[in-house]
Amino acid sequence: FSLRHFVVASFGFFFVIWGTSWTFPIINIPYSYLWLGFSILCLFFFNDHKFKKHELSIFSLIGLVITFYFVLGIPESISSDRPNADTIYLTTYYLKYILGFVTFCAFLNVIKREEDLTIFLVTASFLVILIVGFLAWKYLVVYELDYIGVIVDDALRGLKSFKNSLATALALLAPLLFAGFSKDHRYRTLFLLALFAVLFFMYWVNSRSALIILFLEFLVFLFLSKSKSVKRGVRLGVFAVFLGLIATGFSVNEWIKKSGSYSDSGYQLVVKESLLQTHRGKLLIDALEGTYETAGLGSGLSTFRIRPNNEGSRTDTHNDYALLLYEQGILGFGLITYLLLWRIYISIKLARVLDNRYVEASVASLLGLFISMMFINIIQTSIFWALIALNYSIIKIYKDR
Repeated sequence: FSLRHFVVASFGFFFVIWGTSWTFPIINIPYSYLWLGFSILCLFFFNDHKFKKHELSIFSLIGLVITFYFVLGIPESISSDRPNADTIYLTTYYLKYILGFVTFCAFLNVIKREEDLTIFLVTASFLVILIVGFLAWKYLVVYELDYIGVIVDDALRGLKSFKNSLATALALLAPLLFAGFSKDHRYRTLFLLALFAVLFFMYWVNSRSALIILFLEFLVFLFLSKSKSVKRGVRLGVFAVFLGLIATGFSVNEWIKKSGSYSDSGYQLVVKESLLQTHRGKLLIDALEGTYETAGLGSGLSTFRIRPNNEGSRTDTHNDYALLLYEQGILGFGLITYLLLWRIYISIKLARVLDNRYVEASVASLLGLFISMMFINIIQTSIFWALIALNYSIIKIYKDR
């Protein structure tokens, strides 16, 4: 067991625990911050990856654009009603972007072989099973609730906060677990249990966005996979889901509104006339109107949460595409969108040539990441850049064979 194996296993640990928003005991530092620090440290030992000119150009452009809009956002932050807090937030927000690139580089330098990918997934699988099991016990048994969350505080006895982060992380990991189950017979049972844990969590956490992401990801296997057994398995799974929905009298309207049997302990989403009149809908409209007012040039990093009509609420868009358009304009939006679509295109081309589950899974995860940006703000997080780096590593591992 080498230092590389330890680092790869640590990345598997951080990838999963990132979604919980938990802090490390005693020192009370978020695991997301420890992940960033660990990524910086590992680059002192592993730093031999060679970037191609095209790769350097796209990431350099993204970095320059982010830096420009960071500077552009300073005046509004220092002139807000809470200048100190908003300037600190802006600086932290910018640093998370930059350190996300560091996480990206760290992943590229340590996950270089199929063995590394296996260690990453094995570690992640163990943690998924442990965390989901623990949260299920706490929320369903101890707190006696009808949903699962991630906040573990006996004084509060369960909250719904931050649950979408873990649900999204597990949804994006699921295709890789499925690929491991299909490809690596040594850990087949472990990967299967982890997949069941993910599905169990998805049911009880009641995250609509994560379920949509998960469903569309597995459709990728149906249309892209060269394996007849995989396609047959996905077809049966989709058929079983639809049969179950029909048998249980599934209501799309109630599910969207989180009402009736789809509510969390009586919580119900208030929808007056249309989804655009919900809280998220109003945020989307504000972002698009702000984009129009700046002619698509952008307002600066961290300016959406302190916009004039935010009514004192420091709330982001819950939609990265809208946030990119508002803060970084068409240029920032175009660069990030191009990066994702370019990687998806390259991966699909390779998947059509190779009969490889991990390449197919990487396409599914990237598509899931692309869709997740419609529901949450994820581009400034380590998990966003980690998934892109995993795609790079997977493509290189199997393309060079």
